[in-house]
Amino acid sequence: MKLFNKKTNEEKKKINNNIKISEKEFVGKNFEYYKPLFKDFEKNGKKRTFNLPSLFIAPYWYIYRKMTFTGAFIIGIQVILATLAYFLRTPLWIGVYIASFLIYLRTAFYGNYDYYKRIQDLKKDSNNIDDKFKDRFLKDKSGVDVYMTVCWIVGSIIIYAFALFM
Repeated sequence: MKLFNKKTNEEKKKINNNIKISEKEFVGKNFEYYKPLFKDFEKNGKKRTFNLPSLFIAPYWYIYRKMTFTGAFIIGIQVILATLAYFLRTPLWIGVYIASFLIYLRTAFYGNYDYYKRIQDLKKDSNNIDDKFKDRFLKDKSGVDVYMTVCWIVGSIIIYAFALFM
């Protein structure tokens, strides 16, 4: 009679990985928009497509699509440049701040490809997760995040207001 169920190292490393998560499950909302783009990226290696919403709200589009680090990085750069432009009031810094909006143009043309790469990374990561945790992984990583986007928008307004009025 065994008192303890001791597993060997090989048994511990083995994960139950029978469930595969599809791109559709990761994208969630608007998969019909992204499906032909993703196929084009895979077949033709094309990286550039145009995404109108990301042209106007680039950092928040990234956050909405759960690429929070990229969106926060863009916001951070712009807050720093806006603060420098406001306090130094030299044409150079004002020009640099205005030029920082070229990031939005880059996002308009390459944002969909960034999103495609993220989805592919998530698919690859999901292969290393035990089946019993995949539902949680999918819930955390898939779809969009309206709540976080609204929080970042409000936070950005507060940061800009604080920088301008203090």
